[in-house]
Amino acid sequence: MSEVVERRAPVSWIALYSALLGATSVVPIFPYVGGGGYWPLSLPLAAIAPFILGLPAATLSAFIGGLIGWVLSPAAYPLGLLDVILTGTMPAITVGLTMNANKMKYYIILMILYISQTITINLVPYYIPGPAGGFDAAPQPLYFSLFLPTWLPWIIVLLTPIGFRTLPRLIREATGAKRFIAMYFTILIGMFLWWMPWEYPYWYVYKYPVSLTIATVSVYLIWIPVLCVIITIIAIPIIEGLKRSGLPKVAGAIW
Repeated sequence: MSEVVERRAPVSWIALYSALLGATSVVPIFPYVGGGGYWPLSLPLAAIAPFILGLPAATLSAFIGGLIGWVLSPAAYPLGLLDVILTGTMPAITVGLTMNANKMKYYIILMILYISQTITINLVPYYIPGPAGGFDAAPQPLYFSLFLPTWLPWIIVLLTPIGFRTLPRLIREATGAKRFIAMYFTILIGMFLWWMPWEYPYWYVYKYPVSLTIATVSVYLIWIPVLCVIITIIAIPIIEGLKRSGLPKVAGAIW
């Protein structure tokens, strides 16, 4: 049996993927609910990056691509450098952490992020700083209940072997429908974690009335699962193609 040769992601691959992310930042796929910008095509491609390059190289590539995209298309990064991190880089980080939940160091970071962001999105900005900062009071229990689908099922999954053992194994070993389902839920868990710190800075900076925030969350609760189907459909043929390419395997990638 031939030995599988692994290597770090080549610098040329990181550079090419960064350029791809930068170039696709000019292509809108979904406008911000409430206005102010759009999700660029680079967003789903950044989420795919850790499957191809491994988490560390994907993070670097996504950040560089975000910087390029910010220069080429400021409308995709309306918060400037902060959006280079939130829109450009975080999808690679959150999906990469989820796909590596079987590794303790990544699992701990993943759970800390999920729990901290869950708390933050329920408090900022309508409780902290709240009315003292010029924000509406959040209507309860509607406000709290609206966020439950964005975190509760996924924290529960991550606390079970399904999240920290089965999904990471299936995305690497399974085929057919099992692999598609495992990839989809890996991406979905990662993208809901990405969405939380991406969303509330806009509410704070643009002083969204709470009614607009409720409307935006209602839309994203539908759009994010749909987007994750699209990301999965894009990712699987790329990964299969790389598996059959004969190229040396990249350490940390899943092909």
